[in-house]
Amino acid sequence: MTEEQKNNKEKEILENEEELNEPKIEHYELLYIVSNSYTADELKPINEKISSLIKEQGGKITKEESLGKNKLAYPIKQLSHGYYQLYEFDLAKENLLNLNNALKLNKELVRFIIVKKKVKTEAALREEKALQEKLAKKKKKEIEKIKKGKEEDKEKPRKEKSKVSLEDLDKKLDEILGGDEML
Repeated sequence: MTEEQKNNKEKEILENEEELNEPKIEHYELLYIVSNSYTADELKPINEKISSLIKEQGGKITKEESLGKNKLAYPIKQLSHGYYQLYEFDLAKENLLNLNNALKLNKELVRFIIVKKKVKTEAALREEKALQEKLAKKKKKEIEKIKKGKEEDKEKPRKEKSKVSLEDLDKKLDEILGGDEML
């Protein structure tokens, strides 16, 4: 190996080590519930506080959505309603525990959950959309097929069953049972 090749190899090794040492950034979703004892105006500072907590940990907020006031599935701390807020953000894996602990200390939050989300590429989104369209077409065909079947049933007149008299039934039973020989 020449000196130049050795230097190139050393550079590659150093770059790989740097990549390993870089914090791995993941995409997360935070959903939290704020007590309904606060008014809508009082929610803004709480939301800003949560947003600043995420940013303090080195996070970058990608989506912020207020889901409004909803009824809770079950009472929590004698509360039956709460304001739901959703954040999506990118954060280094190491800082997630610090954020989680900071949220636990926040008294305004009734409950919260942080979930790791998969980031979908545009190709995956297109593929998913194409699949949904394909399923919609298939469903539409099945519905049309069922409608056609119902229309055909309506068009076909039903055959009326001829009524059988009791005497005919007795004769058939006698034939099947073998008449008087069995008694």
